Amino acid sequence: MDKTAIYSKAFLESIHGISEKEVLLALARFKEVLKKREEMHLYPRILKNVIASLEYRENATVVSARSLDKTIQSDILKMLKKRFPEMTKEHIQYHINEKMLGGVSIAYQDFLFDGTVKGTLRKLMGNTKK
Repeated sequence: MDKTAIYSKAFLESIHGISEKEVLLALARFKEVLKKREEMHLYPRILKNVIASLEYRENATVVSARSLDKTIQSDILKMLKKRFPEMTKEHIQYHINEKMLGGVSIAYQDFLFDGTVKGTLRKLMGNTKK
């Protein structure tokens, strides 16, 4: 594991479960440590890793063939809230993939729901390969 990955992991562990204000203080202290160690050149990559990791945890991604109406978006939120009580509509990002035939796919943390037409057909055939 390289230094960037080690620092990224350490910082993520240090901010787990603390408030936003405390995260900002931890970030300032972290920058000071990097300065003292003359490793500030790593800061942009570390910050990029941390942001990517936090986005992975906090945002669900919903992909559909076309724009989803508010009723369907509400149903998706309800389904996600049953499994992830912390979920809010602000934590869901909607994307359109015009190459999809229909249905939706939902990804959040290690949860994946494949409700696409292609995925359904694959299940019916007993084939999980893409």
